[in-house]
Amino acid sequence: MRNDIYNRSEIDPNFVSDQLELDDTLEQFKQQIESCLFTTKTSVLGSIDMGASLEEFIWSYRTSAAELNYVISEQISEFCTLSRDYPYKVDTTFYAGSIRDIAEINIEIDNRDKFNILIS
Repeated sequence: MRNDIYNRSEIDPNFVSDQLELDDTLEQFKQQIESCLFTTKTSVLGSIDMGASLEEFIWSYRTSAAELNYVISEQISEFCTLSRDYPYKVDTTFYAGSIRDIAEINIEIDNRDKFNILIS
């Protein structure tokens, strides 16, 4: 059995106030994905390639959904140790927004759980 520190933020809709450690491997995998996607590249000492830098990647460069899917998949396979235990699929869709575009990123894990992110 694997245990990890529970690090969900209080603003996370799945936050549990009295939980200190995490022993569900699927939840650990989702936590690893969050860490990769919301980390800015070069902010982790010793691993400067860790981090998808989603906002920078989406808005600094004109990119396609396929390119973003590739970047996210690479981050997950490289930096999420549980990616070997759970099959996953990344699907990104862009929508036109009034000020700037919106990216919807859906990550399906093992055909039984979804991880969704909206960036605007």
